[in-house]
Formats: sequence, C-alpha cells, structure tokens
Amino acid sequence: MDEYELLVKSGNIGIYNSCEVTELVIMEPNEIIYNLYTICVFQEKNVSPEKHKYDRFCKKINLDDCSIAIFQYELTLSEIKENFEKLIHEYKWISNREGEYSIKDNNLKRLNKQFIPSIEDNRLNHVLKNNFYSGSYILEFFDEKKKFDFLTGDEEHFEKISKKIHKRLPINLFKVRDRLGNFIFQFPVNILNVKTKVASDSWESLNFNLDWHHLIKDNYPDCILEVDSILDNNHIGTNFEEYDGNGFQEVNAGNVDSLVNIKIWRKNPKLLLYSDSGNYIKSIGFSISIGGQNVRYFMNDGEKVFINLYSKDLESSVENQKYYQYIENSIGIKEKELLEKTLSFKQYTPFKNKSEGIGDLRRLIRENGKNGVYLWDPFLSFKDIVNTLFYCPFEGVALKALGSKKLNKDELNNQKDLFSNLNSNFKGLNLEFRIQQSEKAHDRFLIFPGNSKRYEQPKVYSLGTSLNSFGRNYHILQEVLHPQAVVRVFDKIWEESKENSIWKYPE
Repeated sequence: MDEYELLVKSGNIGIYNSCEVTELVIMEPNEIIYNLYTICVFQEKNVSPEKHKYDRFCKKINLDDCSIAIFQYELTLSEIKENFEKLIHEYKWISNREGEYSIKDNNLKRLNKQFIPSIEDNRLNHVLKNNFYSGSYILEFFDEKKKFDFLTGDEEHFEKISKKIHKRLPINLFKVRDRLGNFIFQFPVNILNVKTKVASDSWESLNFNLDWHHLIKDNYPDCILEVDSILDNNHIGTNFEEYDGNGFQEVNAGNVDSLVNIKIWRKNPKLLLYSDSGNYIKSIGFSISIGGQNVRYFMNDGEKVFINLYSKDLESSVENQKYYQYIENSIGIKEKELLEKTLSFKQYTPFKNKSEGIGDLRRLIRENGKNGVYLWDPFLSFKDIVNTLFYCPFEGVALKALGSKKLNKDELNNQKDLFSNLNSNFKGLNLEFRIQQSEKAHDRFLIFPGNSKRYEQPKVYSLGTSLNSFGRNYHILQEVLHPQAVVRVFDKIWEESKENSIWKYPE
C-alpha cells in the first residue's frame, strides 16, 4: 500500500476526493463475468454518499456468443481503497455498481508505479482518461494470461469491436491490446499546470510558467527544474535548477535548438510532477509578390488551375543555414545505413552480388519465421519456393506460397512434377503452393503473420520485383508500415484459392 498511499495523499501530486470507475466486462450466457479492462481515475470532485453507487451509464455490445458490458460509477476514497486492498491480498475485484458482482483473477501481477507523460506517442494514453496536461501516475494490475483469443484472433473483427467501444468511451483497446484483463488506477497530476517557451532570441534558455493549485499556492513544494537538449543523440544543453517559488522562472541550458526534454521533480517526496519532450521551431517568414511570370496556369477537366511558383533564388534571401540544420539533414544517412543493416529498407542494383538478394530473404526467414512464412508473387515458381521457404528452420510452421494464373496449364503441371521429383526428405516441412483465383493482385510480398495469442505483430516486406529477378535489377526491399492490411488481403485471397492447390506437403 506504500505507493498507493504516496500517490493518493492530498497535495503530493493531486487533490483527490473521489474516484471514477469504468468497467468493461465480458458477460457470458452462463452468467460468468470477467474483466476486459477496468480503469479507476482519481478526481477532485466530491461525490454524494446517497447517489454515488448508481450507474452513470450502462452499455452493452453484443458479440456472437457473449457480450461486452460497460459500467461507470463513482466511489469515495475509502471505498476505492478497500477495492485496491482486495486486489492486492485476494486478487479479487468487488464491483460497487448496482447489482454487485465480484471478479477473482489469480493471474494478476501488480506493477510498480509508472509515470505516464502526456506526449502523443505514449501508447498508454490510448486507454487513460484525459491525460493531456501534466501527466499521470498509474498503479497497474497486469493480467499475464490474456485469455482473449476469441477477440484478438481475428484482427479485423477485434478492430470493429474496439471502434464500437471507442464510440462509447475515449479508449482504444485495439492499439493497446496488451492491457486487456488489466486493472489500472490513474492518479492525474492536478496540483500543477506548466507552460514553457524559449526565453530569448539566443535560444539558450527556457521560460517555465508554473501555475499551482489554489489549495497549495502558499505552500508549494520544493522542486527541481530540468532541461535537457539533445541533437543526434548528443546532449548539447543540460541544466538542473532549484525552483525559486515564482510563477515564472528562466532556466539556462546553453542550447535549446533541438529536441528538448523537460522535467519537474518534487524533492520530498521524490515524485515526477511534469515531463514533456518536443522541438521549439524556428520559423523564417517571407512574402512573395505574385506577378504574371510567377504563376503557372493550365486547363484540367474544363477547370483553370493556378499554381504559385517559387524561385530557387529565394535561398539567397534567406539567412544562412544553421549548424543544427546541417546535422539534422545528415542524420538520414546514418538512418539509411541502419535500415539497410536490419533489412527494413535496402536498394538493389545489377552491380550487387546476385546471390546477395536471396541471401537477405533467407536471413529474414531465419529471423522472423517462427510463426510461419507466406510468399506472394504472381510469377512464383518451384525454384523460387525451394530457394526461400525451404530454408525456413522452424519445424512444422505454416509455409504458404501464392502465385497467379500467369502460368499456363503446361507450366503448372511442370511445377507439380518438379516438386514431386525433388530429392528431399521434406523433414519438418508444412508447405502449400496455390494459384490465386484473381489476377488483380500484382505486388510481391514476404509475409510473417505474427501470433495473435502472444500479441506478436506481423511483419511484411515489399519485394519490389518477382523472386526470379530479385537482387538482379533495380528494386527496393522495404518493410511495410501497416502490415496487418496486407495480411488480411492475403488471407482472403488464400482462402478463395483453396481449390487451386498446386502442391502440398504433407498431403
């Protein structure tokens, strides 16, 4: 209870008088109820003892053989403390809404306190409430079993369910599915509101604007203000200063030209009250007089289009490029080298070693093929499959090869013969080669399907050319940013093409 008491204590990070509880529960026909996700948000609001147990709302989302119910209610601090203690000692959650029920889960693991900043790219902000300002601490009970395959197994289906939930609550379980089954206690930092800006044209300092809660304005805590400026992974400006108690305070870090990390630490007790990261942008303003010679116009579909033109000569009228711009413009070179090293992005030319390309694909299969490997190429052939999928070292995983009808009947029969006559013991092989019904899909992909049960995300690589010419001409191997969309289409076409099986092992 030490961390709970530390966070809930009035004035440490917030002023709390009650707690808002939001429950998402799975309700099965046999009346078994278990937790899908529960969040308890501490708030300054006072609640009426006579009314606080009544549901604010109750919504139900019907699924095939069960439903998801959403309940929301408010508790006093003593009541939420009781619930917290039961989770610790008995792994038991007591719902305090009308029509009480209890949920017991021995798979819950309590995690140490976490500070969640308000930055957009923090995933947990998708399932927290209004973490927009100074951030929040959380105490989390983590469900390590995650028995939600019936929801997450079908990616598209789970996304639809998550959208239905999102219409009723501002949370996105699709993006943070690893929190399914968890209980989270959220303690928003509400004693302090912070704004920062560059202090002067020298770009050496930041101004902190600290606005304290009215209940502690005259008794503000001792704090440390931290500024850390980072460029190309180098610390170019860093400073720690004790808070002087004023509403405004300047902190000289020496340089705030680049990415700046800002923190405000409470000294006693030692707690983080604010954290943020970002760039303060220098903008250069200029105007251009539009004359006849600076506008291109043309007719397009019966409409006259005007395009304002900007001369390269403008570069001479703008101040010289700054040092940080030279550095930032060069970082991309290092990133390209790293992408090539990890095979996330690699360019091939006719001048490269011809075997290098296939070697790269075999490496990807070795590193990522534990859940299966799918190869999708309209010109796929026996030789391509043997050169790639046969090199998968993981015994029994699903290997799927999908070609197209670009091969004629004689060519297909020849493919079957080549597989049948291959000198191999086919040990540990689980492979099928199909021809897709449709000829509309022309892209080439190497697909690693992931594992929804373990929440392992798929990986997909765009090959840029067919396997028969891979590594032999100009093309790019590139990891796809949104792999699940490709996996969905592949699964659909694969299922549609089950009558067009060319070869399968085992039969």
